[in-house]
Amino acid sequence: MIELYDEFFSMLRFAKRLCESNMADRLKNWFGFCPLDGDCYWELAYETISWVFQSTCHYYNEESEIETWLFMDPVIDHFCQVCQEYEGRKNIAGEDNPYQKKMEQIIHEAFCFNCYSYGYDWRLSDKKRGRRCLLLFTGCEFYSHDAIFDGLMEIRDGFETITAHMEAELAKETWIIPLSLVTAAQWKEAA
Repeated sequence: MIELYDEFFSMLRFAKRLCESNMADRLKNWFGFCPLDGDCYWELAYETISWVFQSTCHYYNEESEIETWLFMDPVIDHFCQVCQEYEGRKNIAGEDNPYQKKMEQIIHEAFCFNCYSYGYDWRLSDKKRGRRCLLLFTGCEFYSHDAIFDGLMEIRDGFETITAHMEAELAKETWIIPLSLVTAAQWKEAA
């Protein structure tokens, strides 16, 4: 009888999550060459971190043994642009934007791993002050790399959903035309 290890089932569950999240094409190209074992599982979990957002940068500091992940994507940029438009129309500060607070809550919940030795942040800034990005820092004792993919997918879905809600609210706003402009135009037509 062949003994099946936990990683075998973890690998199948992870592959199922990837297929459900429309990453099947990348998985198909990558999966055909790996055995269903623990090493391949952790390699796939580590690899998929860079699949969710369009531009992912990874840095490793050997001295402090900290990995830094920067996630940048047009989805994040678009969210930031719509936030700025929303705040401009409502005449509120970024800290008072309820949609921005909701996005911060989604990020917090998605990056709540069953582990320690990590941190995260996000930069919602003007293009003049740097690229808009999501940051994740993992230390040498971080072992939940397989949960990062799910968290990133929740964050991406959050960006798309909240941006759609903001755009819908902005589209519903009615513009009030001053009566003096309307009557002036009617007078011109009548003359």
